Amino acid sequence: MYTHSSMIAALVGLALSQTPAAPQQAPRPTAPVGAPHGEWTAQVRAGEVSIQVRVADEQRSGDRTRESWGESSFGRTLPLADLRGLPSGADHLTAENVRFEIVREAGTAQCQGSFRDGRGAGLFTFVPRPAYVGEMKALGYPIPDSSPWGLMRLAALDVGPRFVGELKGLGYAGLPFDTLVRLRTHGADTAYITDLRSLGYRDLPVETLIRARDHGVTKAYITDLQAAGYKGPPMEDLIRVRDHGVTKEYIDGLQAAGYKGLPLEQVIRVRDHGVTREFINELAAAGYKGVPLDEVVQARDHGVTPEFTRDLKGLGYPLPSLEELRRLRDHGVTPDYIRELRAVGYDHLPLDELVKLRDRGITAAFAKEIAAQGYQKLPPDSLLRLRDHGVTAGYIADLREVGYKGLSVDDLVRLRDHGVGASFIRRAQEQGHRNVPPDELIRLRDQGIVRDEQ
Repeated sequence: MYTHSSMIAALVGLALSQTPAAPQQAPRPTAPVGAPHGEWTAQVRAGEVSIQVRVADEQRSGDRTRESWGESSFGRTLPLADLRGLPSGADHLTAENVRFEIVREAGTAQCQGSFRDGRGAGLFTFVPRPAYVGEMKALGYPIPDSSPWGLMRLAALDVGPRFVGELKGLGYAGLPFDTLVRLRTHGADTAYITDLRSLGYRDLPVETLIRARDHGVTKAYITDLQAAGYKGPPMEDLIRVRDHGVTKEYIDGLQAAGYKGLPLEQVIRVRDHGVTREFINELAAAGYKGVPLDEVVQARDHGVTPEFTRDLKGLGYPLPSLEELRRLRDHGVTPDYIRELRAVGYDHLPLDELVKLRDRGITAAFAKEIAAQGYQKLPPDSLLRLRDHGVTAGYIADLREVGYKGLSVDDLVRLRDHGVGASFIRRAQEQGHRNVPPDELIRLRDQGIVRDEQ
């Protein structure tokens, strides 16, 4: 795992400055000419050491294209025993002037520094092992970059004859050199392969191994799924399940809610749609218990929440079906919309009626404006007719100004449909057609007897 770390030098100084001074500071290890050297930081936890190393930037000046390095720092987690010479103390190790080595087939990292309460920092020098290049060549692996930098990278990844032999013993012989490096880089090493084999996953292609490791398919993850009832799904399925965030805890939650024995594809779908155990339990508490899981998914997709169902119940709509709730949400019928209509006199309307009103643009404001023109508490169908035919409060007010008050809804609709407005009526009046009924106004308009323009 490679990371940038501009703070390592500061940590080195901090670790050394916080440790009681020795009578005489230990000298920095003498580095062979051209050997990489730099700084390390580490933390001991539960028998393992997470260690980061950083090579001084000036060593790489003019060498920015070196593929064998490429980053200023990298880190790995190693067994505590791999740090040879490290004093005892485990997670609370505190010591100064510590010297230890990390020995690999490609070479040895010679380290010195200090630890305080399990956290350490110091300096290191990498010393290549001369025989390594020849050993790898004899196995059919000429090293592409045998410089100290290249060998340090291979040492960090622990790529060597032992790794080659372990892979061969597992049936992976004759792999290209870059594949050896990739396996180590991605953590798909022999221990990982052995873990998978113990669970029945044998002879997986190298690319599948790398993908599985990258996507977090570990022995523990597979064991958890097996404990949840999923025995031996294909590795590709495991990768997909892991990618979609399906965990044993999530499956346990579904099973506790009564949804057992689900195919993995359905579990993935449910997880993708954000259906959680909490959501299922809240729906159940609102009265929707034991409904088919597909309906739960659709409810979640359409924004049906337990709060929404509780609000509707408080408004006098006890336990509509989830399908009805989805329709209400899809059509924008919210508890607030229902309350607003109630405030202008439209109380306890059926849910289908509310959907129809909302779809056709009937708002509380529209109903209130129509009422202000003398049409209080019109039936919902009358409101819909006015809205559908473009009869607005302004249109009604304009007709009132030219003497047409108290018209029926039918008259308002017919006048509007035939284009009879206040301006037309004024022209008719100017031409002597005064106090004529709506039907006569329509005849005058339709037959062109009175025109809007001269």
